[in-house]
Amino acid sequence: MKKLIIGALLALPTTMFAQTGGGTFAGLQTLATGFGGLVSTLIPIVMGLAVLVFFWGLVKYISSTSDESSKLDGKNLMIWGMIALFVMVALWGILGWFQNELGLTGSITTSAPPQFTIPTAGAL
Repeated sequence: MKKLIIGALLALPTTMFAQTGGGTFAGLQTLATGFGGLVSTLIPIVMGLAVLVFFWGLVKYISSTSDESSKLDGKNLMIWGMIALFVMVALWGILGWFQNELGLTGSITTSAPPQFTIPTAGAL
């Protein structure tokens, strides 16, 4: 059974390329575009969750002035929320810097192919 699953997974790229006319990477490009769209949707959601964790920790810290263990839990939530926000924003900045330095714009532009003109008999 294990060999059958591994064989099916190894054959998957072949069937994917066979559907797009073989040799072209349209299926792979569609997969990458879909994954990029999913990541673009998830980034604001995860950042929003990090902000909510920070503020939940702040509320927990302020509301439990007498209970030291609950106050420590709130403090830890605030610290982890700040760490998560810092890491996400730092990675966003580093990746933006690399994109700017490497000249990546997010779209690929190609130049026009060379054109050859055949001279007519009268032009010689």
